Amino acid sequence: MNPASRLAQISFTAGPAALLAGWFLLRPVHGDMQPGLWWTAAHLAWFGGFLMFGLMTLAMRGLAQPVSGGRRVVVEAATGVALFGVAANLTQLVIDLHAGFVASDGAGLRALLTQARGYPGIELVVYTPGAQLFFGAVLALAAVLAVLRRVTPVSAAVTAGGVVLLGAATLQEGKATALAAVGMAVMWLGTLLLGRGPSGDGLPAATPTRV
Repeated sequence: MNPASRLAQISFTAGPAALLAGWFLLRPVHGDMQPGLWWTAAHLAWFGGFLMFGLMTLAMRGLAQPVSGGRRVVVEAATGVALFGVAANLTQLVIDLHAGFVASDGAGLRALLTQARGYPGIELVVYTPGAQLFFGAVLALAAVLAVLRRVTPVSAAVTAGGVVLLGAATLQEGKATALAAVGMAVMWLGTLLLGRGPSGDGLPAATPTRV
């Protein structure tokens, strides 16, 4: 396996693992908005995780090849949306990191983040729903890959379950909840299985598919 393929393989586990690592790094402050070591470490872990998610997205697109017709449109659209979501999350994390460096306490951190979200378009594009688009696009890519028989239905279903749990936790209660951690762990398992392809031997070579 060449280094690029190896990195792509790693991205399927490194992305979700980094999300879960960030969750654990915030445990000492109970997931609260408190500037300092734990806030910075958690957000750096998440930043690295979303860089890996970008690589994973491109690897999933590669798994779908060759593909044509309507399925190609779905793959390309989902890839574009996923990468947009990755960019939104990375931007959000840069804002959070900057605020964490500047603020002296939790109140100051909240004020800075509220100010940032108040700029036109930031709330919509960078935070909800812009950042959430990534997870929906990953669901679409996993489903298409299962239909194309490039991954197993089980891997797509487990990934979907993790994404749904994580999305529910993030939208309703926040990333600090135990439900979010469960979602991250299930998604980790699902993407690990996705990265093993239909045979469990790793990223397969693309094969022609009837469309």
